[in-house]
Amino acid sequence: MKKFLLIFLCCAFSAPASSSNSRLGLELLPKGRPFRLTFADPREIRMGINFQGNSVINATVGNYFSILGIEPAESNPEEPKEVFHLGLEGAGYFTMRQADKRFPLETADGLIGAYFEGAYGDWQAQLRMTHISAHLADGSSGTPIAYSREFLALRLGYIPYQELQIFGGIHYLVNTIPQLRPWTLQLGSSYFIPLNFSLVPFAGFDLKWKQESPTNPSFQMMLGLALNNPPKSYQSFRFYYAYYTGTDARGQFYNQVVTTHTVGIDMQI
Repeated sequence: MKKFLLIFLCCAFSAPASSSNSRLGLELLPKGRPFRLTFADPREIRMGINFQGNSVINATVGNYFSILGIEPAESNPEEPKEVFHLGLEGAGYFTMRQADKRFPLETADGLIGAYFEGAYGDWQAQLRMTHISAHLADGSSGTPIAYSREFLALRLGYIPYQELQIFGGIHYLVNTIPQLRPWTLQLGSSYFIPLNFSLVPFAGFDLKWKQESPTNPSFQMMLGLALNNPPKSYQSFRFYYAYYTGTDARGQFYNQVVTTHTVGIDMQI
């Protein structure tokens, strides 16, 4: 794990040095992050809750903070803006199922990671190092397995205008228990209809092809409404319907195939 972290930090700090010959400005604890959150991804960092039709509640508690911001101290206003962030992120993914009048906790997946990402005009790039572990809680009658992973992800994003995001990437499992084939390919997009209303319709999808999976691909589609406050709809509260089919996103059931319909809300982070 220490060697893995060292490689990540070396890649992170060498990138901005080679990207510009101008002086660099440094900012501690900058706001936001250059790579827009890909909220259609079932395992993206988020704050939210959703309800499945079979009396299942899924809750996500996650956030991020950028530690260091890097950008040219003297930038040409005629050139695209260039910025880099180094930060940390974490999330917990919880599943509860109704039993009588209770909702006992069945599964708990935890994520912690670091990211180095940048934006140059309409283009964004992200290098991400993430650890994930998955557990059965005391509300489950299943048999737990040992589950732990560390992976690197390299993703590119393109935002030709504020309402549209297109992204894709490659994920590689550096360490995994149980042993699995390492590669995952990802493609996704989101679009907010540019309407000057209090509620803005949006749509998004996330597609993954995983070597580890018994079936491919895994696909999620989201349709919903965003509260247009602030004006950047993708940063607002979002009410949505989601359809998912593919390998179970919960680590303890990674080798099972599911199809789900959910309604939920994601909160601004």
